[in-house]
Amino acid sequence: MAPSKYFLNNVDLLILLLFEIIFVGLIFWAIEIGDITRSYAVIVAMIISLVPLMVERLLKITLPFGVKSIIALSLFLHIAGGVMRWYWSPTFPLFDKVAHFVSGLSVGLIIFVFFLLLDLWGVRYRKTTILIGIFLLMAFFGGMWKVVEVSNDILNHTIYNDGLSDIIGDDVAHTIGSLAAVVVAYLYLLSVPIGENVHYLIRRQVRPKKTGHVAV
Repeated sequence: MAPSKYFLNNVDLLILLLFEIIFVGLIFWAIEIGDITRSYAVIVAMIISLVPLMVERLLKITLPFGVKSIIALSLFLHIAGGVMRWYWSPTFPLFDKVAHFVSGLSVGLIIFVFFLLLDLWGVRYRKTTILIGIFLLMAFFGGMWKVVEVSNDILNHTIYNDGLSDIIGDDVAHTIGSLAAVVVAYLYLLSVPIGENVHYLIRRQVRPKKTGHVAV
Protein backbone atom coordinates (compact mmCIF):
# COMPACT_ATOMS: atom_id res chain seq x y z
CA MET A 1 0.00 0.00 0.00
CA ALA A 2 1.33 3.46 -0.94
CA PRO A 3 2.24 5.78 1.98
CA SER A 4 -0.35 8.43 2.82
CA LYS A 5 0.20 12.09 1.94
CA TYR A 6 0.15 12.81 5.68
CA PHE A 7 3.05 10.40 6.22
CA LEU A 8 5.02 11.82 3.29
CA ASN A 9 4.54 15.35 4.63
CA ASN A 10 6.00 14.26 7.96
CA VAL A 11 9.01 12.79 6.14
CA ASP A 12 9.45 16.13 4.34
CA LEU A 13 9.33 17.94 7.70
CA LEU A 14 11.91 15.56 9.17
CA ILE A 15 14.30 16.20 6.26
CA LEU A 16 13.77 19.96 6.67
CA LEU A 17 14.61 19.68 10.38
CA LEU A 18 17.80 17.81 9.50
CA PHE A 19 18.88 20.63 7.18
CA GLU A 20 18.18 23.20 9.90
CA ILE A 21 20.57 21.31 12.19
CA ILE A 22 23.18 21.23 9.42
CA PHE A 23 22.74 24.98 8.88
CA VAL A 24 23.49 25.58 12.57
CA GLY A 25 26.70 23.59 12.16
CA LEU A 26 27.64 25.68 9.13
CA ILE A 27 27.16 28.88 11.14
CA PHE A 28 29.62 27.70 13.79
CA TRP A 29 32.10 26.53 11.14
CA ALA A 30 31.94 29.84 9.27
CA ILE A 31 32.63 31.68 12.53
CA GLU A 32 35.46 29.26 13.34
CA ILE A 33 37.25 30.01 10.05
CA GLY A 34 36.60 33.73 10.37
CA ASP A 35 34.10 33.90 7.50
CA ILE A 36 31.59 36.08 9.36
CA THR A 37 29.86 37.32 6.19
CA ARG A 38 28.94 33.79 5.13
CA SER A 39 27.75 32.98 8.66
CA TYR A 40 25.11 35.68 8.14
CA ALA A 41 24.29 34.14 4.76
CA VAL A 42 23.66 30.79 6.47
CA ILE A 43 21.22 32.46 8.88
CA VAL A 44 19.36 33.98 5.94
CA ALA A 45 19.27 30.56 4.25
CA MET A 46 17.79 29.03 7.41
CA ILE A 47 15.03 31.62 7.44
CA ILE A 48 14.28 31.18 3.73
CA SER A 49 14.13 27.39 4.10
CA LEU A 50 11.36 27.83 6.69
CA VAL A 51 9.25 30.05 4.41
CA PRO A 52 7.45 27.06 2.76
CA LEU A 53 6.47 25.86 6.23
CA MET A 54 5.12 29.30 7.13
CA VAL A 55 3.20 29.42 3.83
CA GLU A 56 1.59 26.10 4.70
CA ARG A 57 0.51 27.37 8.11
CA LEU A 58 -0.76 30.75 6.85
CA LEU A 59 -2.68 29.40 3.85
CA LYS A 60 -3.73 26.14 5.51
CA ILE A 61 -2.33 23.98 2.73
CA THR A 62 0.13 21.11 2.41
CA LEU A 63 2.83 21.43 -0.23
CA PRO A 64 3.50 18.43 -2.49
CA PHE A 65 6.01 15.95 -1.07
CA GLY A 66 9.62 16.96 -1.68
CA VAL A 67 9.10 20.68 -2.19
CA LYS A 68 10.24 21.74 1.30
CA SER A 69 13.23 19.39 1.35
CA ILE A 70 14.39 20.23 -2.20
CA ILE A 71 14.33 23.95 -1.40
CA ALA A 72 16.38 23.31 1.74
CA LEU A 73 18.83 21.14 -0.23
CA SER A 74 19.27 23.87 -2.86
CA LEU A 75 19.99 26.49 -0.19
CA PHE A 76 22.40 24.13 1.56
CA LEU A 77 24.40 23.43 -1.61
CA HIS A 78 24.79 27.10 -2.49
CA ILE A 79 25.65 28.20 1.05
CA ALA A 80 27.84 25.23 2.00
CA GLY A 81 29.64 25.55 -1.34
CA GLY A 82 30.99 28.89 -0.15
CA VAL A 83 31.49 28.12 3.54
CA MET A 84 33.19 24.75 2.92
CA ARG A 85 35.01 26.04 -0.22
CA TRP A 86 33.50 23.22 -2.30
CA TYR A 87 32.97 25.57 -5.23
CA TRP A 88 36.72 25.88 -5.68
CA SER A 89 37.83 22.43 -4.47
CA PRO A 90 39.44 20.11 -7.05
CA THR A 91 37.89 17.25 -5.06
CA PHE A 92 34.41 18.27 -6.24
CA PRO A 93 34.92 19.52 -9.81
CA LEU A 94 31.21 19.25 -10.70
CA PHE A 95 29.86 20.65 -7.44
CA ASP A 96 28.79 23.93 -9.06
CA LYS A 97 26.90 22.05 -11.78
CA VAL A 98 25.09 19.88 -9.22
CA ALA A 99 24.13 23.01 -7.28
CA HIS A 100 22.73 24.62 -10.45
CA PHE A 101 20.79 21.46 -11.30
CA VAL A 102 19.19 21.31 -7.84
CA SER A 103 18.44 25.04 -7.86
CA GLY A 104 16.75 24.66 -11.25
CA LEU A 105 14.66 21.83 -9.86
CA SER A 106 13.74 23.67 -6.67
CA VAL A 107 12.81 26.97 -8.30
CA GLY A 108 10.82 25.07 -10.92
CA LEU A 109 8.83 23.38 -8.14
CA ILE A 110 8.26 26.76 -6.46
CA ILE A 111 6.79 28.06 -9.73
CA PHE A 112 4.63 24.91 -9.90
CA VAL A 113 3.32 25.61 -6.39
CA PHE A 114 2.57 29.19 -7.47
CA PHE A 115 0.36 27.85 -10.28
CA LEU A 116 -1.38 25.56 -7.77
CA LEU A 117 -2.05 28.55 -5.51
CA LEU A 118 -3.46 30.50 -8.45
CA ASP A 119 -5.78 27.57 -9.11
CA LEU A 120 -6.82 27.60 -5.45
CA TRP A 121 -7.65 31.31 -5.78
CA GLY A 122 -9.73 30.75 -8.90
CA VAL A 123 -7.14 31.65 -11.57
CA ARG A 124 -6.94 28.42 -13.53
CA TYR A 125 -4.72 27.30 -16.40
CA ARG A 126 -4.61 24.18 -18.52
CA LYS A 127 -2.12 21.58 -17.37
CA THR A 128 -0.02 22.01 -20.52
CA THR A 129 0.09 25.78 -19.92
CA ILE A 130 1.37 25.17 -16.39
CA LEU A 131 4.17 22.93 -17.63
CA ILE A 132 5.21 25.34 -20.39
CA GLY A 133 4.98 28.25 -17.95
CA ILE A 134 7.33 26.50 -15.52
CA PHE A 135 10.00 26.04 -18.19
CA LEU A 136 9.74 29.55 -19.65
CA LEU A 137 9.81 31.24 -16.25
CA MET A 138 12.78 29.08 -15.27
CA ALA A 139 14.65 30.21 -18.40
CA PHE A 140 14.01 33.83 -17.40
CA PHE A 141 15.04 33.39 -13.75
CA GLY A 142 18.10 31.37 -14.78
CA GLY A 143 19.26 34.21 -16.99
CA MET A 144 18.70 36.74 -14.23
CA TRP A 145 20.64 34.60 -11.74
CA LYS A 146 23.59 34.38 -14.12
CA VAL A 147 23.61 38.18 -14.46
CA VAL A 148 23.71 38.43 -10.64
CA GLU A 149 26.62 35.96 -10.42
CA VAL A 150 28.68 37.75 -13.09
CA SER A 151 27.93 41.14 -11.51
CA ASN A 152 28.97 39.81 -8.10
CA ASP A 153 32.30 38.61 -9.54
CA ILE A 154 32.95 42.02 -11.08
CA LEU A 155 31.93 44.11 -8.07
CA ASN A 156 33.28 41.92 -5.25
CA HIS A 157 36.23 40.34 -7.11
CA THR A 158 34.97 36.80 -6.50
CA ILE A 159 35.41 33.86 -8.89
CA TYR A 160 32.02 32.16 -9.04
CA ASN A 161 32.29 32.11 -12.85
CA ASP A 162 35.35 30.77 -14.61
CA GLY A 163 34.94 31.88 -18.20
CA LEU A 164 32.49 31.14 -21.00
CA SER A 165 32.71 27.34 -20.69
CA ASP A 166 31.71 27.58 -17.01
CA ILE A 167 28.75 29.82 -17.85
CA ILE A 168 27.56 27.41 -20.56
CA GLY A 169 27.97 24.44 -18.20
CA ASP A 170 25.93 26.22 -15.53
CA ASP A 171 23.20 27.00 -18.05
CA VAL A 172 23.06 23.36 -19.19
CA ALA A 173 22.81 22.11 -15.59
CA HIS A 174 20.16 24.71 -14.82
CA THR A 175 18.15 23.75 -17.91
CA ILE A 176 18.29 20.04 -17.02
CA GLY A 177 17.09 20.91 -13.51
CA SER A 178 14.24 22.93 -15.03
CA LEU A 179 13.23 20.00 -17.23
CA ALA A 180 13.34 17.74 -14.16
CA ALA A 181 10.94 20.14 -12.43
CA VAL A 182 8.60 19.97 -15.44
CA VAL A 183 8.70 16.15 -15.32
CA VAL A 184 7.97 16.11 -11.56
CA ALA A 185 5.11 18.59 -12.07
CA TYR A 186 3.74 16.44 -14.90
CA LEU A 187 3.77 13.33 -12.69
CA TYR A 188 2.01 15.23 -9.91
CA LEU A 189 -0.62 16.52 -12.34
CA LEU A 190 -1.25 12.96 -13.50
CA SER A 191 -2.16 12.05 -9.91
CA VAL A 192 -5.01 14.59 -9.76
CA PRO A 193 -8.30 12.62 -9.69
CA ILE A 194 -10.76 13.14 -12.52
CA GLY A 195 -13.13 15.98 -11.69
CA GLU A 196 -10.70 17.66 -9.26
CA ASN A 197 -8.89 20.94 -9.91
CA VAL A 198 -5.10 20.93 -9.70
CA HIS A 199 -5.08 22.66 -6.31
CA TYR A 200 -6.09 19.22 -5.03
CA LEU A 201 -2.32 18.71 -4.81
CA ILE A 202 -1.97 21.32 -2.05
CA ARG A 203 -5.10 20.41 -0.11
CA ARG A 204 -4.28 20.35 3.60
CA GLN A 205 -3.41 16.89 4.86
CA VAL A 206 -4.63 15.79 8.28
CA ARG A 207 -3.84 12.74 10.34
CA PRO A 208 -5.89 9.81 9.03
CA LYS A 209 -8.51 8.64 11.50
CA LYS A 210 -7.97 5.19 12.87
CA THR A 211 -10.76 2.81 12.08
CA GLY A 212 -11.54 -0.07 14.35
CA HIS A 213 -13.74 -3.10 13.97
CA VAL A 214 -16.53 -3.56 16.44
CA ALA A 215 -16.96 -7.14 17.48
CA VAL A 216 -20.47 -8.51 17.13
